[in-house]
Amino acid sequence: MTALHPPGRRAAALTGVLLVALLAVACAAPSGSVRTPVDGRGRIPGAAVAPSTGCDRPPRRVPPPGRSTLLVPVGGGTRFSLVDVPAGAGPHPLLVSLHPFLLGPEQWDDYSGLSAAATARGYVVVTPLGSDPGPRWAVPGGVPSGADDIGFVGALADHVEDALCIDRNREFAAGFSAGAAMAQALSCTMPWRFAGVAGSGGTNLTSLCPDAPGTDVLALHGTADPIAPPSGSTVAFAPPLGLDVRDVVATDAARAGCAPAPVTTHPTASTVQQDFTGCAEGRRVRYLSLIGAGHTWAGAPNPLLGRVGGRTAPAVSRTPVALDFFDATATP
Repeated sequence: MTALHPPGRRAAALTGVLLVALLAVACAAPSGSVRTPVDGRGRIPGAAVAPSTGCDRPPRRVPPPGRSTLLVPVGGGTRFSLVDVPAGAGPHPLLVSLHPFLLGPEQWDDYSGLSAAATARGYVVVTPLGSDPGPRWAVPGGVPSGADDIGFVGALADHVEDALCIDRNREFAAGFSAGAAMAQALSCTMPWRFAGVAGSGGTNLTSLCPDAPGTDVLALHGTADPIAPPSGSTVAFAPPLGLDVRDVVATDAARAGCAPAPVTTHPTASTVQQDFTGCAEGRRVRYLSLIGAGHTWAGAPNPLLGRVGGRTAPAVSRTPVALDFFDATATP
């Protein structure tokens, strides 16, 4: 594992207007399906695995609690990630936190608060930097790119497993916008690794994968999202972008072996929750439709997108909702 270093501060976030302008050329309307690769570490979907090799490292060689940075060798170069380590010996669950288009790891984490909230619950959190131009995430169904972002996230998780004591049955991914598309793509391409994923405002920005094994999936989406509207679009390279979120969730439910008709509840006056039941192996697929909410993550005003992204959902804070979902995930 490459040495961990104290992190520096990156530049301030770009404006929401620039975000929307570049998002229009960064994502294509997705189509097609994704094949599931073979796991090189002996995992198959739904099968229990032993804690990571990092659990056997001498205590003096384990990075201390707090934030470090990591450079991961990938494809002849190196890729960057923040690493936040909780107190305690582990094994720890692992969360991959995925930024939206144009925002670097520090800006995304300042906005979402995922690292602080997750490490308080005992998670190791990695917040990687996407690829250029952007930063962005290259996902199936998006604009063709030479970057292998999915391979990078896999290599990053391998490195963290080798360096820290990770519960390999409890590895998760969460993201917003393009990061949500990446989380959904990871559930398709690495169902043997990720027990669950959560995505807000972007699970519909990558290809469907009806033939992939199931994982737990939490999709959150504002009904007034102006950038990736829940009803989707069929026109590539022109906003609004994305598939119909209902098709994404229905496909995820079918992958997980759930009954096709969800149970609908109303946790708050501005939230519609659909839970798919009867899923195989205790899997869960949930869709939270946030009435009147725009393209945002947190349950607070959105300083990053301003007026462009629309209003947030005051009754729902995505960070605790996502972590509660992961905490309840059944493992083998």
